[in-house]
Amino acid sequence: MSSTLNGSGNTKNIPPIVRPRLSSNSIKSGQTQTKFGQHLSDSVQALKNAAAPKLEPIQENSLRIKGTSSAIAENAEKSFSDILKVVLKHEGRGYVKLDAMRESSKMGILQSTARENGYAGDIKDLTSADAEKIYYKIWQKSGAAKLPYPLNMIHFDTYVNSPAAARKILAKSDGNIDTYLDMRSQRYRRLVTARPEKYARYLKGWMNRISHLKQMATDEYARTNEVRTGKAVRGLPG
Repeated sequence: MSSTLNGSGNTKNIPPIVRPRLSSNSIKSGQTQTKFGQHLSDSVQALKNAAAPKLEPIQENSLRIKGTSSAIAENAEKSFSDILKVVLKHEGRGYVKLDAMRESSKMGILQSTARENGYAGDIKDLTSADAEKIYYKIWQKSGAAKLPYPLNMIHFDTYVNSPAAARKILAKSDGNIDTYLDMRSQRYRRLVTARPEKYARYLKGWMNRISHLKQMATDEYARTNEVRTGKAVRGLPG
């Protein structure tokens, strides 16, 4: 915003801006009484929209998995090594010199995280066996080992990305897989809106990651229902 200034730096011929008095009703309803106020609100919203790209829902009709059914836990046991394959697919197996502009990482493990979990070498030299040992310790810390599939997979994948966020989301979602993933998606959007210069580059990968997890949960839920109802499952006799 520009204004006319004299040599001393004071404004010249500019009338003072008088803040309008708002009634208690207008404050409660969030309404403004000036065109300037509405213009300012619209401008702020436009900046937010520009910072965070418009995202389509993961699915047109959101999947509702209310908690994790006992059938899913009984019929779809997944070992840690199986779930680790999913996480590594998302994280990648390569070496990154500056991961998230912070420090070096390999197979999704930061140098500091490796040290915290007993690895003393250079992260560049991390082997698959080393990574599995570290991830197993993270698996135990996350609490995923005590959760049924596919919630354990989703929670572990989230925990690897952000331990603090994963703990909060698990508690607030009450084990509802669809709610869990929606909350994770909302967190990413907030990060991009707040710091687009830092996080916008990661948004597409983050959303693809959520989409993949949700598709796996959807497929497992459908497969479990087929087992429960006695319908044929691919690879098994009808």
